[in-house]
Amino acid sequence: MIVDFHCHSDCSDGQLSPVELIKRAEQRNIQMLSITDHDTLDAYQQKIKTPIKIITGIEFSSQWNKVGIHVVGLNVDAKSKQLQQVVVAQKLQRLKRAEIIAKRLEKLGLKDALKTIQESQKKQFIGRPDFAQLLVNQGICTDFNQAFKKYLGAGKIGDVKNQWKKLDEVICAITQAGGVAVLAHPLYYQLTNSKLRRLLTDFKKAGGVGLEVVNGYQNPDKTGYLSKLCQEFEFKASIGSDFHSPNQWKKLGCDSRLIAELNPVWAEF
Repeated sequence: MIVDFHCHSDCSDGQLSPVELIKRAEQRNIQMLSITDHDTLDAYQQKIKTPIKIITGIEFSSQWNKVGIHVVGLNVDAKSKQLQQVVVAQKLQRLKRAEIIAKRLEKLGLKDALKTIQESQKKQFIGRPDFAQLLVNQGICTDFNQAFKKYLGAGKIGDVKNQWKKLDEVICAITQAGGVAVLAHPLYYQLTNSKLRRLLTDFKKAGGVGLEVVNGYQNPDKTGYLSKLCQEFEFKASIGSDFHSPNQWKKLGCDSRLIAELNPVWAEF
């Protein structure tokens, strides 16, 4: 079975609209799909007819021991008041961050950056890639890499840290919305083995249920390592492409046989 429980539309930082994303999933014979946009459920505002079983999902940013951690919420009730409260808080935090970045970039001669992005893209989700594109469009940088290397990367003028909700708050909101909390891309945070185990312990204590064992194209050794942790901590296994845009590196959909020996998170969906 081909499934995908981690992908993004243009409601956050993906390139394709929800309709285009689902059509692409149909072409790839995906049977179960969850659009997990960052801190928003906007992809589910319109009903789309499809033979694919759609699982309502979201990817929340959170804080754990000063580390930014992403949590995927699957099978959530989009109308949940608790979930909506976190969504609103996260959106406000993203806007506040964008305002600070825009103000800092004014020193480079980038006037009205936030307003320009908002008017050109007509979307609420604004991140550093949007500022990078504007820097390129206005000739301040030659490409994305230069924009991040000089102005938006770690430690640069446009590197503004977000004050996200705490890990346990995000998990609680997902659980109260009837959903399943899944730790997204565990190896992305570059934690030591001992710190990763502490994260998994705290994640489970807070009500976390699933572990994303496969995230896009992944080295088999990493999949094996995460599979063992998944079994050890008795998590349900999830897999997702983390698809953002059509390219040769990340394709929509994952083969469920990659986690055949584990308890799949979607078994009860």
